[in-house]
Amino acid sequence: MVCSTGCMMHRSSTSPSAGEALTAAAEAYEAALPGLRAQFAIDGLDRTGVPTWATWWRGPGVALGGVGYGPSAAQARVGALGETVESAFSLLAFRRLERTTASYSELRRRHGAAGVADPRTLGLPAGSPYSEDMVLTWVPMRRALATRGTDDRDPRGAPTLELDGQAVLVPVDLVASSPSELGERDTGERLLMPVANGMGAGTSLRQAVVHGVLEILQRDGNGLTFRALDRGAVIELGPDDGDAETRRALGALRAAGVDVMVKIASIDRGVPDLYVVGHAPGDDLVVATACGEAAHPDRDVALRKAVLEFASARARKAFMHGPLAAVRGIAPQDYLDDALAVVDPAAEEARVLDATVGWLTAGTEQQAAVWTRLDATVFSRRSTVRFGDLPTSPTADPSAIMAEHGLEVLVADLTPPGSIEGGEGGARAVKVVVPGTEVETVAYGRIGEAGVRRLTGGGRDDLARVGRRPEGDGWREVVLTADAVQRLGGPAWLDRDAVDAVAAGLLPLYREPGRHTARLVLGERP
Repeated sequence: MVCSTGCMMHRSSTSPSAGEALTAAAEAYEAALPGLRAQFAIDGLDRTGVPTWATWWRGPGVALGGVGYGPSAAQARVGALGETVESAFSLLAFRRLERTTASYSELRRRHGAAGVADPRTLGLPAGSPYSEDMVLTWVPMRRALATRGTDDRDPRGAPTLELDGQAVLVPVDLVASSPSELGERDTGERLLMPVANGMGAGTSLRQAVVHGVLEILQRDGNGLTFRALDRGAVIELGPDDGDAETRRALGALRAAGVDVMVKIASIDRGVPDLYVVGHAPGDDLVVATACGEAAHPDRDVALRKAVLEFASARARKAFMHGPLAAVRGIAPQDYLDDALAVVDPAAEEARVLDATVGWLTAGTEQQAAVWTRLDATVFSRRSTVRFGDLPTSPTADPSAIMAEHGLEVLVADLTPPGSIEGGEGGARAVKVVVPGTEVETVAYGRIGEAGVRRLTGGGRDDLARVGRRPEGDGWREVVLTADAVQRLGGPAWLDRDAVDAVAAGLLPLYREPGRHTARLVLGERP
C-alpha cells in the first residue's frame, strides 16, 4: 500500500556542485539496489510535463518501486531512487531487527522511562484496548542528537547529527512502514496499521533524518485541516512569490488548463504547512484529486515542493491507477509483465482497494455526488492568506524545531550493516518517530492530545470533546497519559462514527492501493 504523498524531491540548483551531488546521489542509490530492473519517466501520462520518474526493484523475495519528481529529469530520477531505497531498506531491515516481546509496564521496570516509548504518546486509535500490561512486540530506536561541527562536504558549516547510544524501545507497528514488513517474530498484539510516515533517505544520516522529520511535520500539521476536513484557506500568490522553479511549474499547470489552488494547512511551530490541489476539464476523479503537500521552515521551499509534488501526483495517479495500456505506452517493454506478476489484491487493505475501484467505475450520478463533496471541501475557498505573511526561517533546522517544542526525535537506522564505508557518502534510510505528533485520524481514528486540542479549538465538538462521555454510540475514548488528561481538563473522546461520516465516499483521498492493483481487479490486461 502507498500513501498519496510518498514521493521524494531533492533540492535542485543549476550550479555544478549541485549537479555533481545529484550524480553522486543517483550512483549511491543505484549501488544500494542490486536487482533494480527499471527506471523511467512517467510524466507523459499527464499534460503538465513536470518531470516525474518511476522505478522497479526486485530483491530477495520482494518487489517494489518508487516515484520521484523535480524541476529536472535528474531530480525526478534521484527522488524515485531515493524512495525505492527507503522501502527496500525498510523491508530488509525488518528481517534482522532485534525484537523484544513484553508489556510496557515490564519494559519500564526493566529499562526505565527513558528506555521505552509510552504508546499513549504515539497517537493510538481512539477506543484502542491498549493497557500497560498488553504484550507487544518492540524494536529499538535511538534519539537523534544535533551536534556542533562542520560537515566536510559543506564548507558553510551545516549542523551534523548523531544517534544516542541508548536504545529506546518502540512498538513495532510504529517503526514498520507497511503490514508486509511484519512477520512471524512479531507475536505481540497489534496496536495500529503501519504507515510510511517518517521514512527518509539520503546520502548522509542527517539528510535522511531531516527528510523523515519534515514528513512528520507535514502530516502532523495537515491531517485535521485538509481533504475531507478542508477549511478552504487559500494562499494568495503575487507575481514574484516563489522561486523561478515554482513559477515555471505553476505556469505549466495553468497552461494545461489546471485550476491550481495553493492552500495553508497550518503554521504549527512556525513551520508553513502547505498543500496544492486543482483539476482540469476532463480529469477523472482519481487524477482530479491529486495533491501536493509540504512543510518546511522556509516558505519558498514549502511552496516549491508542494507545487511540484502536485504536478507530479497527476502523472503518478495515472500511472498507479490508470489504464494499463497507457502505462505500457511509456514504460520499458518488460516492466508491466514483471510488475503485474507480483500484484496481489489479497494483500491490500480491502476497504481501500474497494473504494478506489469504486471511483474508477463510478457512474454519472455517483461521480456527481463525489464532485459535490469535493467542491465543498478540497476545492473550497472560504478565506485567503497572503503568501508574504507566512512565517519563514530559511536557516532553521527541522530537528532543532522539534527539540525547541519539547519533542524528541527517535530514529531507526535502516541502512544495511557494512554498506557505508567511512560513515557517509552511501545510501542511507531511516524511519523517524516523534512522540506527541499525530497522523491518520480520518483513515484510522488515530489521535492524541494535540489532535483533541486542534479539533476542540477549531469548533469541531461534533468530532471531539473533553469531559464526561457524550451521548451516542460512536464516541470512543482517546488513549492518553494521566498528565495529558490533566492538561486537557478531563478524558477526551472522538466520535468515530462522525469522523467516518465526514469522510464517507472520500477514502481514496487518504489511502491508495499498490500500483496497478485496482486495474488488475477490474480484469484489465495491457
